[in-house]
Amino acid sequence: MVLIHPFRIHQQFRHHLALPGHGEHLFEPLNLSEALGISWIFALIRGVGKIVIINFFLQAFLRFQSESFPVLQDIVYSSGISTYYFVLFSAALDIIFFPIAAFVMTEVWSWVIRIFSKWLNPELPHEEIADQITTHALSSNLFCVIPFLGDFIQSFLYYFLLYAGLRSNLGASRSLAWVILLTPTLIAAFVFSVLIFSVICLVSVF
Repeated sequence: MVLIHPFRIHQQFRHHLALPGHGEHLFEPLNLSEALGISWIFALIRGVGKIVIINFFLQAFLRFQSESFPVLQDIVYSSGISTYYFVLFSAALDIIFFPIAAFVMTEVWSWVIRIFSKWLNPELPHEEIADQITTHALSSNLFCVIPFLGDFIQSFLYYFLLYAGLRSNLGASRSLAWVILLTPTLIAAFVFSVLIFSVICLVSVF
């Protein structure tokens, strides 16, 4: 329902109004453990899919290589095997560390949203709203199972779901919603600039 009615579902969470066509039924918000658990399943499917796809293309490419160039075959084979093991290793790390990375990202966004919600309206239930917005944005992980374009679609949809939550659940204006979405990027850019400046200063001194 988050993916079908991203704005209306957050309106229901905030105002306790049933969605059109669902009578008086109110959907219960997901908690973080439920969202992470379901998202982890899709991350597992994505990791296995990466391994299957790279193995298919590697075997197909080697199968069509001409036997007239054994040296070229050896080079291609060795580089292909290295690529295969690299993808295998990255997919395994992605599966293992996905819950940790998703949890950290969710907590960072929750912290940012809580800061702006306190500034927007001190009487709002800041913790509840921030948790609902960030938790339900994890629904975008459904699309990460799509080969090749899945990661791009998932990233775009994640920010779109955050935007929908900020607009409908927090009650932010369009401009404030964009400011909130850009805040982590601006903070990261500021920290990175400070680090680079510090390193340049240390190098110039020594």
